[in-house]
Amino acid sequence: MKHVYSELPARPGAAPSDGHRVSVEERGSFSFAGCSCGWFAPGRRSRDKARRDAADHAAETAGEAGGAAV
Repeated sequence: MKHVYSELPARPGAAPSDGHRVSVEERGSFSFAGCSCGWFAPGRRSRDKARRDAADHAAETAGEAGGAAV
């Protein structure tokens, strides 16, 4: 698994999201959580911890216009 994006497929009539797009990327034995806003978390050996980092960031930014959930 290279990338996991939080953005759902476009639905007919839905406006594109300009908000946060959170992803988890694997490089070697480490997983990195990052966001389209420039936020990133440190590399983690635990994929689950990297996903939790991404989910925490998405929850923190959900109150902003266009915030996305993982």
